[in-house]
Amino acid sequence: MIGVDEILKRRFLELIKSVQPAGRWKLVVVDSLSLKILNSACKMYDILEENSRTPYPSVEAVYILTPCIESCSRLVDDFSRKDGPMYAAAHVHFINALDNVVFDDFTRKLNAANAAKHIQGLKEMYVDFLVREPNVYSLDDERKFSALFGSDNSKGGNRSSTSSSIDGELDDMAKQILCLCVTLGENPQIRYHRPLDVQGTINRNIPWHLAKLVQAELDNFCKVNPEFPPPRDPPLPQGTLILLDRTIDPIAPFLHEFTYQAMLADLLAAEETPAGLKYSYEYTQEDGTSKDHEITLNEQDTVYTSIRHMHIASTTEQLIDDFNKFVAENKGSSGNESSVRSLNDMKQMIANLPQFQEMKNKFSAHMTIANDCMSEFTKQNLETIGLLEQNMACGETPDGHTPKHLVDELVPILDDPYTSQMIKTRLIMLWIATSDKVDSEELQLLMAHARLDQEYKDAIDNLSLLGVQLSKSANRTGQKSKKEKKKRESVTNPNDVPFDLSRYVPVVKRVVEGHVKGTIDQSLFPLLRVAAPENQKADASHSRQQVPQLRVYKTQWHKKSSGNNAALKPPSGPPIIIFIAGGMTYSEVRSAYELAELFDREVYIGSTHIIAPEKFVHSLSNLDKPIPPAKSVVPRYAPNSLNVTPPRTSSSSTSHSSTSIPSSSSRGKLLKKW
Repeated sequence: MIGVDEILKRRFLELIKSVQPAGRWKLVVVDSLSLKILNSACKMYDILEENSRTPYPSVEAVYILTPCIESCSRLVDDFSRKDGPMYAAAHVHFINALDNVVFDDFTRKLNAANAAKHIQGLKEMYVDFLVREPNVYSLDDERKFSALFGSDNSKGGNRSSTSSSIDGELDDMAKQILCLCVTLGENPQIRYHRPLDVQGTINRNIPWHLAKLVQAELDNFCKVNPEFPPPRDPPLPQGTLILLDRTIDPIAPFLHEFTYQAMLADLLAAEETPAGLKYSYEYTQEDGTSKDHEITLNEQDTVYTSIRHMHIASTTEQLIDDFNKFVAENKGSSGNESSVRSLNDMKQMIANLPQFQEMKNKFSAHMTIANDCMSEFTKQNLETIGLLEQNMACGETPDGHTPKHLVDELVPILDDPYTSQMIKTRLIMLWIATSDKVDSEELQLLMAHARLDQEYKDAIDNLSLLGVQLSKSANRTGQKSKKEKKKRESVTNPNDVPFDLSRYVPVVKRVVEGHVKGTIDQSLFPLLRVAAPENQKADASHSRQQVPQLRVYKTQWHKKSSGNNAALKPPSGPPIIIFIAGGMTYSEVRSAYELAELFDREVYIGSTHIIAPEKFVHSLSNLDKPIPPAKSVVPRYAPNSLNVTPPRTSSSSTSHSSTSIPSSSSRGKLLKKW
C-alpha cells in the first residue's frame, strides 16, 4: 500500500521529467500556494536557496501555478517584458481547474501581449491540497470552521438548504476533494452523514450538500476524461468517500490524548506547519551548558514515525530499544570489527560516525520531548483529570461501572487554582456533551466553581452551534451496547495506569468499521447513489445493521506498524477516503492508520485543517463573532512589476519562486524569488 504523500510526490516528479527541452536545463516556476503544496510532497525543495529571480532567456520553464488572475498575470508579464522573455518557453500546469472567467482573462492577456506563442502547453494537474503524512491530507483552511458553523449561518434552525456563503465554502471544498480523488486515481462512491433531526438543535446538513457537489465534480471530470479512473493492478472494486463534519463527534476534540504525537501538539503546543510538527526546546549539552534547539517532525524522521501513534507509557522504552538495535546493526560500519566493551567506547564510536551522530541527535531529541510530555502530564494532574475525562466520554469506569457523582468529582478540580482555565473549560464541555440530560443548576454550580473568563464562557455557550444542547445532549445516536463487566486485578505497574486514560475510540473510527463490516446504519450514513449491481450482492450478505456506537470502551494498542522497512503489498480491498469538514483531531488521524492495518486497506483521512484541543476551544469562542474574511491564496499583483525585486514579507507563503532543474534529473539547488 502506498501513501498519498508518495503518490503526490510521484506526480510532481513525473510532471517535471515529462518536459524535455532541447537544452539540458529547465526551470520550475511556482507561486505561493503551489510552492506550499510542492513543499508538502517534495521535501527536497525545503533546502533550496532563495534568491531574486533573474531572466534565463535560453532556458525553458515549467510553471506550476494557482488558477487565479494574479498568477496568470505574472505569467503573461514574464513573456511580455521590454527586455525580452524571461525564459525560452513555458510549459504551464495549474494545480486545479481553470475557472471560465480566469481562462478568458488569461487568454485575452496572452493575445494582447503577443505572448501566446511562448506557451508550449497548458494542463490542469488537480493537486490542490496538502499532504501531511502518508495517510493524511489537508485543505489547509482553518477559516472554514467559522464559515460553516458560525452563528451567521445558524439562524433559522433546521433548514433544508444552506446559505449562499456556505454554498461558496462547500463548492471550494468539493473542488479540492476532486483533486484528491484524481491524484489517488479514484472515482469513489460517496457515503455521507445524515444526522437525526433533533428538536432544538441545528442541522445544517453539511455532509449532504458537500456530497452532491463532490459528485457533480466527479461526474464532470469523468465526462471530460472518459478513461478515468485508471485501471488498478491487481483490480479492485470502487473505493468509498465518507463525508462527515465536526458535529459527528463533539467529544474527541476536548479529550486529552496520551499518544506521543497528540501530546506533543496538545501539551507542548507544537506548531503545525506544511513541513511537519515544529517544536522548540532546551537541552543540556555534554559540557553541562544549555542550548536551544528546534526540530521539525516529519516523514524523514524515522524515529518519530515509529513512535508518533504509540502510547506515551511505551514511548521511552521503545526509544531505548530502537537505539540499542540501531547501534547493534551498524557497529561494523566504522571498519573496526572489534566490539564495544564500555560506554566510553560507544560514545567515541558514535562521535566518529556521522550517521550515528545524526541518529543520536534524533534519539536525544525524542527522549527530551517524551520527558517534557510526562513532565506536563504530572504538572497538570492529568492522571486524575484524564481518568475523569475517559469516564465521561466512555460512559463507564475502567472496571465497567457506570460513573456516578460526576459533578462532585468535577468541583474540586474546578476549584483548584492550579487547574488552568483551558482544562476547566474542556472538562465542562465534556460533561455537557456526554450527559443524557444537563441540569441547569448543576451547570451553574460548575461554572461558579470554574470562575472562567468571558472567552471560555463564550466557547461553552457556542457548543450549541455544533448541535450540542446545553439543556439536553443530542450527541448520541443509538443505544449503548451491553457489555459484560470485567473485574480487573489491581494494577501494580504505574505504566499500566495511562492505558485506562485511553479507552475512548473516536466516532470516525466506528463509522469506518461499520462501513467495512457492512453493519453501518444506512439511514444515518446513506450512499449518495445506489451501489452498482456487482456490489449489491456483497452488501446483501450483511443482514445485521446497527448504529456505530458513539460510546466506546476499549481501544487496541497491540498491533503496531512495521515501519518504512515493510515491503509494499496490495491492499485486500478498495480504498476508503475520509473527509471531515471543520477540522480533524490527532486521535482521528491515528485511527486512520489503525483502520488501514486492521482491514489491510488504503485509508486516507483529511479535513479542512488539523485541530489541537486548545485551538479548538479558541475557535469555538469566536463562532458567534463575524466570520473572518477569506485570505488571498496568492499576493496581489501590480502588472509589469517584475523588473524590481519585491520586498521580503513576514510569511514565506506570500512569495513566488523559480527552481533550476536539469532536464535529465531533479538535482536542482537554486530557488529564486519571483
